[in-house]
Amino acid sequence: MILERVYKLALPKIAEQKIKDVRIGLGLLAVELDDSSIGVTYVLRKEIGHACSALPQAGNLVGKSAEEIAGWALKGENVIASALGLAVLNSVAEFEKLQLVNNSPGLDAVFSVEVQPSDTVGIIGHIGPVISKLKEKVEKLYVFERGENVPDQVYPESAQPELLPNCQLVFISSSSLINGTLEGLLPYCSQAREVVMVGSSTPLYPEAFRGTGVTMLAGARWPAANKESIFTAVGQSAGMRQLIKYGEKISVRVYAQK
Repeated sequence: MILERVYKLALPKIAEQKIKDVRIGLGLLAVELDDSSIGVTYVLRKEIGHACSALPQAGNLVGKSAEEIAGWALKGENVIASALGLAVLNSVAEFEKLQLVNNSPGLDAVFSVEVQPSDTVGIIGHIGPVISKLKEKVEKLYVFERGENVPDQVYPESAQPELLPNCQLVFISSSSLINGTLEGLLPYCSQAREVVMVGSSTPLYPEAFRGTGVTMLAGARWPAANKESIFTAVGQSAGMRQLIKYGEKISVRVYAQK
């Protein structure tokens, strides 16, 4: 399981830490640890359900063990708890050791891989920036969305087994780690030359993705110096387009095991 690998890699850096601050907005959530590390993940509000309390532990998160909260990513009890756990894991990735694609911070996910005019491309999740950059540049574009009522020109999740094997490129929203759908769809991407994880929820741990079929991780780093701006924006329901000016996009290749 990918998240179990991420957890094991992150454990040495979170073992003695506690949660310093948490902010949960309508679109994103942010977590800060004792050492000022910050992680940001998506809030899948359509998948929260109709419970009165989306997070029973609300109000008691600050001061909790970072290791305990990180473990929520593995349990999958609900999408808010899973996202909080993933944010903790993401916050302590060893950014300084990552080998960036083209040694270029700020590289957009679409530009981290080669795109050819003859390509058929699959996009898991309605990732607006990726769709807008690709729709006029490739032969065919399949966008998949979860749920019963999907928008026009968007395919339901049930169409993935039929259509994904036809794709040369696949971009997957990293929120698929939050709702537990990633590992079920990766086998359908076996014919793709590139499979790219996209979004702030992407754990920048290349080792954890070796052998999974994922070839590129396109995530983000959130500098501690921008903490107040990040948390204020998240708390006021900012989306990623508004928030990314306080962070840095990072693209990292997943290399085969040596």
